[in-house]
Amino acid sequence: MHVQEKVTAVLGAAAGVTALVPASRIKPPGNQEGMTLPYIVHFPVTVETGSTHNSGLYNLKKWLYQVSCFAASYSAAKALSAQVVAALGSYRQGNINSLYTAERTMPYEGDVRVQQIVLEFEIWDTL
Repeated sequence: MHVQEKVTAVLGAAAGVTALVPASRIKPPGNQEGMTLPYIVHFPVTVETGSTHNSGLYNLKKWLYQVSCFAASYSAAKALSAQVVAALGSYRQGNINSLYTAERTMPYEGDVRVQQIVLEFEIWDTL
């Protein structure tokens, strides 16, 4: 399973996230034009590979990962971003570990009436 599929699954299974946005609106990048608010777009920004020794040699991938929360208002985007951080911010299961690293609030887009909050995570995956 690719990292995007894993993130989609984690966020789609998080009750706090899906209480605010249906799992069907948690997506990788694509054509979001006309999409009903609120929604989440997520994707890996960069990836690094390496190895570690822990009872053997393991190959690692570390992604800088972006999750963007879109909503009609700042308060709605902020509430959604808080639930995303709760779900993914310190996620550990199997070979996946995630750490919340940053938040950026983008200017309100008045012409399309959208507020975006960008969250950044580091996600490690042993292959």
